Amino acid sequence: MKLKLIAILLLFTGVVQGQKNLKWDDTINSNWSEPFKQVEIPSSADGELQKAFIHFPENEIPQPLIVSLHTWSGDYTQRDPLSIQIAENGWNYIHPNFRGSNNSPKACGSKFVVSDIDDAISFAIENGNVDPSNIHIIGVSGGGFATMLAYMKSKHNVRSFSSWVGISDLVNWYNESLGRKNNYAKHIALVTTGDTLTIDVAEAISRSPIFMETPINKRKNSKLFLYCGVHDGYTGSVPISQTVDFYNKVINDFQPENVESLVSNKIRETLLRQQNLPGMIYNEKVGDRKIVYRNSFQDKIYLTVFEGAHEMIEQAGLNPIPSKNILVIGDSNGAAEHGWVNQLKKLRPYDLIVNTSVSGNTIGFNNGNTKRLNTLEMIDDYINQAFNNAGSPNYIVVLLGTNDCKAIFDDQLKEVPGNLEKLISMIKNHKKIKVPPKILVVTPPPYGADEILLDKYKGGSGRVNYLVKEFKKVAQKIDVAFIDVHTPLEPVFGVLSDDGVHLSAEGQIIIAKLIHQKMKQ
Repeated sequence: MKLKLIAILLLFTGVVQGQKNLKWDDTINSNWSEPFKQVEIPSSADGELQKAFIHFPENEIPQPLIVSLHTWSGDYTQRDPLSIQIAENGWNYIHPNFRGSNNSPKACGSKFVVSDIDDAISFAIENGNVDPSNIHIIGVSGGGFATMLAYMKSKHNVRSFSSWVGISDLVNWYNESLGRKNNYAKHIALVTTGDTLTIDVAEAISRSPIFMETPINKRKNSKLFLYCGVHDGYTGSVPISQTVDFYNKVINDFQPENVESLVSNKIRETLLRQQNLPGMIYNEKVGDRKIVYRNSFQDKIYLTVFEGAHEMIEQAGLNPIPSKNILVIGDSNGAAEHGWVNQLKKLRPYDLIVNTSVSGNTIGFNNGNTKRLNTLEMIDDYINQAFNNAGSPNYIVVLLGTNDCKAIFDDQLKEVPGNLEKLISMIKNHKKIKVPPKILVVTPPPYGADEILLDKYKGGSGRVNYLVKEFKKVAQKIDVAFIDVHTPLEPVFGVLSDDGVHLSAEGQIIIAKLIHQKMKQ
């Protein structure tokens, strides 16, 4: 059913700057002002109107959509400190109601909540100029609970889910809230049984994200960011175990054997008991807060325990946005488990990187008489992979040339710069690409001395030196970014490569940092 925009212009009593000092948990102040509008969205589940505040700016190019979810005792009128920055950035924004405060059967993780959040996203896509590959859901406390729920149940392809101090297990939280003698236990009882004295455990389980099946295929290109303040549960109402246990559960569903990405029982219990983790030092921060503990699974799931309590660090709330789509075209150094692409993912955790690197890949030769290793032949396939997995690429990084410098191609070396120019032209003129991406041409790394090289690579050092100069000329001629990784690696290459071709993790990190720095510029 096509959703209709029912815009209700408000009598605004202030300007955007008047919202600057809002608190994320303010459930009383509901005085919204321009440029936000109130709308009504019919529920696809039961037809009941769910209201929302929106901001859909007029942009020629589709922009990210941020779906900001209200807290446990709030509703759509609850003021949202993130809204101002979102509006200033020209992004699409929706702050939906999803049955209001979590104290009635239709609220608190019900099927209506999931449906309402999905309806809000559909409404935004239909009425705003939304980039459908760049949708982000953010929530704090009860909104963090709803964010976890959306991760498990939403029908939409969402780029990132950011849950701050969320609740994953209503049964445990009921018992924890009883011990703290707060009203949240009564709320859960009301939701599950209709009275304030007893809980229906089975019903609470059915509404708890931690007991739901992780939609692995649906979320293979999504990122889940889980944050909790280490003092929460002591000076706040939600123990960090609610977040930590959900993190472990999702990883176990993705890859049960991945023990190193899990939070061990020892670390979990130390964090809970001591509110600290002695010996752990992190250089980076979350906003202005120290990181107490951090872990991650591949480039999909991230856990951050920060120095704080039951809160969201507002400076970091929008870190995942706008997420960039990056297509990488490379060879064995990019395909390796410790390779520069995976190192780049660590430096750019919010971006979605589609890695098409394959060992033996060239720019324009059938290496080993294999068409699959000729990028000129495969470029359509690579671009299709980018669109299928991430959407239109914002960056395309090309790091090739090592295999074009094999001894077998010695007499064709002068063809390589022309092949590179042809490849970039094919990318720029590809029929699928409507918004031109930033193209980064990266030089191949050095070769080692002939005495350590296999016969098929001998003489490669001189050939690579030639390509470095020619690639720079090509990049300047066709106006694309050029990154020279060869020059900084050359003096130390002997200690960064055992075989004179493939780099160690330390060498791969250098390449990743150089590319990351160029992107930041």
